[in-house]
Amino acid sequence: MVAEGGSSDVNWKATLWGSWPRRLYVLLIVIYAMVLTPVALFYSRSPENVTQFAAVSTCVATLFVGLWRRAQIQKIWAGLDWSASKKLFLAGGLGAIYVETEYEIWQHVFGANGVAASPNLLIDLIETMPWYLLMVGFLTVTLRHRQATLFQLLLLGGAYELMADGILGSILAGKPAVDFLGLPFAIPIFTLVYSPIVALPALAVWPAYQRLWSTKPPDGSRLWWFFPCLPIIPYAAILIVLLFAL
Repeated sequence: MVAEGGSSDVNWKATLWGSWPRRLYVLLIVIYAMVLTPVALFYSRSPENVTQFAAVSTCVATLFVGLWRRAQIQKIWAGLDWSASKKLFLAGGLGAIYVETEYEIWQHVFGANGVAASPNLLIDLIETMPWYLLMVGFLTVTLRHRQATLFQLLLLGGAYELMADGILGSILAGKPAVDFLGLPFAIPIFTLVYSPIVALPALAVWPAYQRLWSTKPPDGSRLWWFFPCLPIIPYAAILIVLLFAL
């Protein structure tokens, strides 16, 4: 991943601890992991809560392994003679399948209900992949207009999940309006869940984006960060049709 200085050898301390928003993010993650999650599991050790904890922990482990083995992963993707956008689209799609699959596995292991979109993995993918593919596809356009850092992509992944699983998911589940007030506070967890779909795929193909940006420096507005949120509109329509059809 490229840090602000533009080098592929990232200063990870500066990336995750180099400014007060980043310190706040890390502190929130620590609070969730060390305080809120144990308290929640202690008072409500339901299959659903345990499944969420296991699934998010899997995403965290995947994020750390991806950062640790980034050089080897980038070497694998460098062997694919595709454009940066096509590589990111494929990597993001595979990441989405991975996340949905591990959620399904943990849901069945702990006997939970309603954690994944469907208890059937195939139907789950039919329902969720249109959003993931549209989002990643729109993100490839964004990254042609705006350069990013690892921290930005982590946060953006959380914002994109807030739109899908947070807002749209709550509406379809018929949750009361008051529940929406707490959604922004879940963004730190959302960033971890979407990291195998947004941040890690971008990390895997980052050398291709470095070459692209060196020839065509991006100079687009920050509004481009919201561009991947737009597919939530057609996705919501597609999902409603699928819910009635299946």
